[in-house]
Amino acid sequence: MPVQLIAIDLDDTLLTPELTILPANLDAVRRALDAGIAVMLASGRTVESMMPYAVELGMKGRGLPMICANGSEVRDVDSGRLVRRLTLPREVCLLAVETMAGYGLPVQAYDEQGIIVTIHNRWTDRDRQLTGLPIRLAQGPGDIAREPRSKLLSAGTPEQVAGIVQALRERFAGLAEIVVSKPYFIEILPAGADKGEALSWVADIRGVPRSDVMAIGDAGNDVGMLRWAGVGCAPADARPEAIAAARHVSPLPHDAEAVADLIDRLALLPGKR
Repeated sequence: MPVQLIAIDLDDTLLTPELTILPANLDAVRRALDAGIAVMLASGRTVESMMPYAVELGMKGRGLPMICANGSEVRDVDSGRLVRRLTLPREVCLLAVETMAGYGLPVQAYDEQGIIVTIHNRWTDRDRQLTGLPIRLAQGPGDIAREPRSKLLSAGTPEQVAGIVQALRERFAGLAEIVVSKPYFIEILPAGADKGEALSWVADIRGVPRSDVMAIGDAGNDVGMLRWAGVGCAPADARPEAIAAARHVSPLPHDAEAVADLIDRLALLPGKR
């Protein structure tokens, strides 16, 4: 059967280091949409920072979903409304602030106004550069835990992150998912949240079999969807864990039209899967 649904990660997959979409990748996504393939974005970002790319790609007006916050949210592209949401309860948010403070690291949450962070730090500034969201300082742990959160994020040097991630997974076992989305970003997600789980849910409600689902991603937070999709794909410069999870790896890096290469070969050209 042909590919009927494609999920594409944004940062370091579809987007260049300058946070733009290469013309060839833009064209490939639009051609897939025009061919009747449901193409969706699947990112750790918030809906506010994803929507401009969905508009640029021509996804609005097609009744498509969008996976946000690493699978914690599924949104309707046309309206931005929540279709499905998993959240972290207050007690887990407070535990996250306490735990990360013990490592001297910040915690940040997201709302409609932007990013709320416990400590001003260069990593949150990096997140602002990536997402374009404004930052404000939390007025204590209660600010982070004021309402259920789709995700929390902490950050440190790659060495710090690598040194504590296993301990965090043990500390939050059964309470939250711990994912490294970039070497310096630790994502704290609701229990069960994952891009692969969200992609499975979307495919099920759209009646698309797993074998006809394609996913393209580059990092640890993409591994779930790369493993679940029948056509899991990665750029040549993806993180080792993403390459290991993918069934197909482009010979091209993400900033040299890998997405276009994969869509053309595996979704638009018959008999090439």
